[in-house]
Amino acid sequence: MDEILTATEAAELLKVHKRTVYRLAEEGVIPGNRIGHRWRFSKQNILAMVAKPEVQASVEVNGKSEAAAAVSD
Repeated sequence: MDEILTATEAAELLKVHKRTVYRLAEEGVIPGNRIGHRWRFSKQNILAMVAKPEVQASVEVNGKSEAAAAVSD
């Protein structure tokens, strides 16, 4: 069975702030499901998303939204 993560756990996994996880989930960049007022994330889906080099993420630079390609290490 796949591990289900909270927003805080997803943020720790992705090494980003929890607010960033919420924003990216709302934008559809991070796969997740809203249950009531809470977000839940599949660890397997997030890891698969990060592993794809063609994934596009919206990042904010100096108040402007720009697209940046995710780069896997």
